Amino acid sequence: MSPFRGRAMSVHKPSAAWIREEFLRFFEGRGHQRVPSSSLIPAQDPTLLFTNAGMNQFKDVFLGREERPYRRAASVQKCMRVSGKHNDLEQVGRTPRHHTFFEMLGNFSFGDYFKKEAIEFAWDLMTRVYGIPKDRLWVTVFRDDDDARVIWKRNVGIAEERVAGLGEKDNFWSMGDTGPCGPCSEIHIDMKRACPEGRRDCNPGHDCGRFMELWNLVFMQFDRQPDGALKPLAKTGVDTGMGLERIASVLQGVESNYETDLFQPIVEEAGRIARRDGGWNPDSPHEEDRVALHVIADHVRAMTFLISDGVVPSNEGRGYVLRRIIRRAIRFGRYLGIERPFLCDLSATVINIMGRDAGPYVAPHPELLAHATLVAETARREEERFAQTLAVGLAKVETLAQGLRADGKTQISGPDAFRLYDTFGLPLDLIKDVAHGTHLTVDEPGFEKAMEEQRERSRKGMKETASTVPAVASRLPARQTLFTGYETTLVEDARVLALVRGDALVEELKAGEEGQAMLDRTPFYAEGGGQVGDTGFLTSSSGVAFVRDTRAPLPGLNLHLVEMREGRLRVGDPVRAEVDRQRREAVMRSHDATHLLHAALRDVVGLHVKQAGSLVSPDRFRFDFSHYTALSDDILAEVEDEVNDVIRQDLPIRSSVMPIDEALRRGALAFFGDKYGDVVRVVEVPGFSMELCGGTHAATTGSIGLFKIDQERGIAAGVRRIEALAGGQALREARQDKAIIESVQSALNVERPKVHEALQRLLDQNRALQREIDRLKINIAAGGPGRAEEDIKDVAGVKVLVRGPQEGLDKDAVRALVDRSRQRLPSGVIVQWAVRDDRVTVTTSVSRDLIPPLHAGDIVKELARLFDGRGGGKPDMAEAGGRSPGDLSAARDRTLEIVERFIRKVGAAR
Repeated sequence: MSPFRGRAMSVHKPSAAWIREEFLRFFEGRGHQRVPSSSLIPAQDPTLLFTNAGMNQFKDVFLGREERPYRRAASVQKCMRVSGKHNDLEQVGRTPRHHTFFEMLGNFSFGDYFKKEAIEFAWDLMTRVYGIPKDRLWVTVFRDDDDARVIWKRNVGIAEERVAGLGEKDNFWSMGDTGPCGPCSEIHIDMKRACPEGRRDCNPGHDCGRFMELWNLVFMQFDRQPDGALKPLAKTGVDTGMGLERIASVLQGVESNYETDLFQPIVEEAGRIARRDGGWNPDSPHEEDRVALHVIADHVRAMTFLISDGVVPSNEGRGYVLRRIIRRAIRFGRYLGIERPFLCDLSATVINIMGRDAGPYVAPHPELLAHATLVAETARREEERFAQTLAVGLAKVETLAQGLRADGKTQISGPDAFRLYDTFGLPLDLIKDVAHGTHLTVDEPGFEKAMEEQRERSRKGMKETASTVPAVASRLPARQTLFTGYETTLVEDARVLALVRGDALVEELKAGEEGQAMLDRTPFYAEGGGQVGDTGFLTSSSGVAFVRDTRAPLPGLNLHLVEMREGRLRVGDPVRAEVDRQRREAVMRSHDATHLLHAALRDVVGLHVKQAGSLVSPDRFRFDFSHYTALSDDILAEVEDEVNDVIRQDLPIRSSVMPIDEALRRGALAFFGDKYGDVVRVVEVPGFSMELCGGTHAATTGSIGLFKIDQERGIAAGVRRIEALAGGQALREARQDKAIIESVQSALNVERPKVHEALQRLLDQNRALQREIDRLKINIAAGGPGRAEEDIKDVAGVKVLVRGPQEGLDKDAVRALVDRSRQRLPSGVIVQWAVRDDRVTVTTSVSRDLIPPLHAGDIVKELARLFDGRGGGKPDMAEAGGRSPGDLSAARDRTLEIVERFIRKVGAAR
């Protein structure tokens, strides 16, 4: 398929599926391994929020930390860019090229070919396969990279005037402040637009819109030292990246990425929903309508892929970004008149484009289809949640505006605006719209400052997370520890390679000291994949060390956290390394049960269930998984029964090592963003469960003994957690439950089948008696009409009633008492103090004729300071609570004074 005929576009537009597949086939034909896209959640790289380039999954290969069985690779990588230098979320939808989610086509060389081949490959693909006219292509090179310039001119034959030499900012790539780096060369297409500056020497370095970058070829040839010096790498590398959306727009002859077949079906479906639900009229569209449809199309793609890869909406990290993207799409949907949840339905269009086969082309991202239900339900619940949040948020803006006007202010501060944005997801322009309607402005510079401070906190958090590897790790011996723990729990002749105390390498550890020991080989499993590290003992001829934990801060670097019990341990000592076998076996029972639970959940609940985290410890474990509703007791019982049935069958648990492609082809599950090499360990219970897993496991399912679910609960939107027990602990827990039931049965003096009925009857009686007690307390506290009138004071023309503290009233009773007082005092301020179970509460009520300027929430916050309490509420009713200081007489005596101060401050006398 030739997309161009000379300078004109062919009428046969190549599909994105064709472009994607031709790229991979081209490089496969030149000795490259086709490598699947990695997850959007970077594996074992806490420095990255999301995978943002094709080279991310090859980072350790370029750094020399990892070996692959191939030296050439090609991939189509899922990428997200939502912050930092790579993207500005607010620009998405307003320009033809900005996106959050995109696909990056890339080819890579690990010490194999270099500049000549990379440049020739790129030119051949662009001109021969994709058919782009040679005279439309320009290139840039690093100004000092004479090699690349010569290759472009001599080998490719590109004219001198179409090769631009640019500086380090544009054409020199670095992985970080130190480490691999090198010059790059970019291929640009001439869009055939006149240079707006009228420059005759216009080239791709002039950012005037005439040229568009298509492909970046990075030549890694240096190792940047801490002092900035460039040291040649022992092995050079090539890392290239080309955005699929951008090259598709060129080959399909359209001006915007949103007009390609990657976006158009989504844009059209969003428009159909807007016409049906919002009354949107496409025949008289405004520019903002186009922006809204583009934002929705971009964001629903990002949402679909993020949820499918295991991200759930939350208020921090990746989940916070997902929540922002969803809420921004909802906001633009509302602009088009769409009030109901719609992203959940629109995700199906994304999945049809990206998750299904397209004619002769296999689905590029088949995982989407498997997670379709999860994506839709997670999106629906987030949309419903935001609808509620939006209503509360808009009310907060209006309340804030009322208070500012009452204080004579004309502007919502930057921090206040950011709080509305951060807490309630209200975009700045929506806050500005509401403010404008109430004759207020918004401090936009202050808002941007608060936003930047939030970004800085996020960056700092990522850096702190990335600093988990001990500073001393780089100074430890380069050799890896050989792990023998799959076969044995005892090594008689291990040798100490290094000892660490604090952040320093030491020659020995003495009795009473704590440190870390590195061995040449070890049976101790290092914490990983959710399984806790082994414990046990290291014994030498001169000392005994208790191993309280085992960790692997870097692949192959196993560190034993030790406490010296007696004698001393020296570098070079031969040691007897023995794992606590009883504890290890208990951990294995839990880990085996985790795999069975995972399989049973997918069988009973649905294939959308996937692991989102776990903690496997002796006899007890927790398992986090993707699902959108609580599991019923019947479902939990079915899952529990299925696991125990497999345990009773005493099926074999088989572990084997195989290439990852073969493991995935056989159906092995690989979840939770774990990083896997090209050769993986597969743990299988034939006919029931198969997972990639590096943990330790028993020989048969019967070793587990018994499985018991302790509880199931939600821990985040779209994520549930099951806590369960295995083996002896499950049996002990069952016996304990039986003993408790028998004790309750004895106390109620009923037969076991009637325990629940008798207990419910007793609770109903107790609640009825408590209601009667509260009613009597309220009557006593309220007293007669005369007593209430005696307590009412006139403060600057406003009636104020202060009562209490009443003993033993719960919140409902206090509110009932305040309501009764309001019947006797239709206009005024009521303050009710109460004490119950060493807790004090103060409730404030302001009649509606005094709102504004009085606000019950403001008054109660000031009263709470009298006893170090906290609280707030609505303008007409608010409450605060805290631990009782004992004597409340002083606080009560100051109540009238505080209320009077508020009344006089706002000039509420009337």
